Amino acid sequence: MFRDIENQIAHHLTSKGINNPEANIIWIKDKSVASDATTTCALKYAKELKHNPKELADEIMRSLEENKMGLMIKEIKLEGPGYINFVFSDEFYHKNLNVSAGKVLESIRDKDILNLKDREVLVEYTDANPFKVFHIGHLMDNIIGECVANIYELAGAKVKRLSYQGDVGRHIAINIYSILNNLDEYEKIKEESDVKKRVIWLGEKYAEGYKLFDTDIEGGEVKNKVKEINKKIYEKSDDIINEIYKNGREWSLEYFEVLYKLLGTRFDKYIFESEAAPIGVELLNQNINIFEHSDGAIIYDGEKDGLHKRVFINSEGLPTYEAKDIGNMQIKLDEYKNAKLSVVITGNEQKEYFKVLYKVLEKIFGTNLNFLHFSHGLMRFTDGKMSSRKGNIRAGDELIWSIMDELRIKFENSRIDNHNEKEDVIEKVAIGSIKYAVLKQALGKDVIFDIDNAIRIDGDSGPYLQYTYARIGGAIEHEFNSEMNISKKDKEYEINESSKELVKLILRYEEVMRDTISNMSPQVLASYLIELARAYNSFYASEKIRENIYNINLSERVRDVLHHGLHTLGIKTPHRM
Repeated sequence: MFRDIENQIAHHLTSKGINNPEANIIWIKDKSVASDATTTCALKYAKELKHNPKELADEIMRSLEENKMGLMIKEIKLEGPGYINFVFSDEFYHKNLNVSAGKVLESIRDKDILNLKDREVLVEYTDANPFKVFHIGHLMDNIIGECVANIYELAGAKVKRLSYQGDVGRHIAINIYSILNNLDEYEKIKEESDVKKRVIWLGEKYAEGYKLFDTDIEGGEVKNKVKEINKKIYEKSDDIINEIYKNGREWSLEYFEVLYKLLGTRFDKYIFESEAAPIGVELLNQNINIFEHSDGAIIYDGEKDGLHKRVFINSEGLPTYEAKDIGNMQIKLDEYKNAKLSVVITGNEQKEYFKVLYKVLEKIFGTNLNFLHFSHGLMRFTDGKMSSRKGNIRAGDELIWSIMDELRIKFENSRIDNHNEKEDVIEKVAIGSIKYAVLKQALGKDVIFDIDNAIRIDGDSGPYLQYTYARIGGAIEHEFNSEMNISKKDKEYEINESSKELVKLILRYEEVMRDTISNMSPQVLASYLIELARAYNSFYASEKIRENIYNINLSERVRDVLHHGLHTLGIKTPHRM
């Protein structure tokens, strides 16, 4: 949008001896400032050129004056210590309003902001574990991971979505220990056809088993039995344990697919700890010089790198999460040999773990592959209900189902009379409400979740954005079904005082997306979309939309931006609400 102006400024700065100058122009958000956009390039380069910032700004302005009309600039102003402000002509707005959100994103992709265009980026997220509840942490991992993957795609990367699932380990041994003590229940649940009920039962058995394990003394009967079961799982040496393991794993994975479909996630590859473990052990032994022996275990002394020590093989000779993660990385590289970046999404509590792990991975795999870890905080509930299902932490899937139940009550009197369509809308709105609540917060921060506020269609919420999208669609559809002909080849816009602020907001989309991509900040996009929706709804309330070609076209542009923006956040847009 500003490329021609920025190029001309850059050309002037280059002629004065600046190498690869940046002349970024940004929109002015302060409505009290009588200008549309500004650049701080004079302030940025004045010291290097040994100029007074105002004098350099004046030079740049004079270089632009010669082609002011061609650049569609109405006025150029020098403000403050050296800001160059712009007021644009109506022609500028007309031209840029005709550029769709899709074209804007293509332009951003071509600029290769992250230097990842056409490079493979591996994004691992969700990482739900068979035999355990799909908890809130998994839900947040999925929401953030899907959005991060979308943002990398917008940057031009070839993204591969991966999920690494813990299908071996102590948590499964604890669950199987509990099931072995309840074999009558196990035989009954095998006959249950509803996979959701089977998985709920598995979650209950894990909670019961963990309570016994956690309260047992070190070397006690329960802990010793769990260790024994864990070894048998690895050895596959016990028929009944093998059967329980096989069934529980299958039930969990089948149910996860139900949730992934609901959340709009399609993974390119699933990696399991059971396949990663032996590969990790083999790589560890090949690089044993990196590690140390300590009390029968094999550890990495991260303290030498300013980090902390981690156990990779425990005293029983079994691989820990750390060793398995080495195998996980090798499996990724075997499948995606040209990967440039490997990203993992988890909770904040794993920050220190990944610092040590990535140091080890760098020593084993070298530095050609970059590693990134994005983490998130906790989800806290304003109703104070942190637990359910007989005492375990509130489940992520249960949150989804409870919101859908709330929405069914609200949709009882909806104009949507088709049951399947209504259920589809309820699903989209439920998921949209959770996703927006998570993504409007900066990555790493806790999320305060209030169900009532999250599902409102008149507040800072996902459903408000979805409602605005559907509302615009209804208005446009009405016009296309009327006698009015608005299918013109070139869109027309009327730029007046009542619409100008909305127009500026629409055109800020490119700047917002650059910021979102550059800083991996979905909250910037979420905040912008709410601002745009509010501005549009105010415009809608005060202006005649129907039978006004200019306002219909403007509405289409808002809807276009909302659609692409919500897609980036992973939120689906219902046709009507």
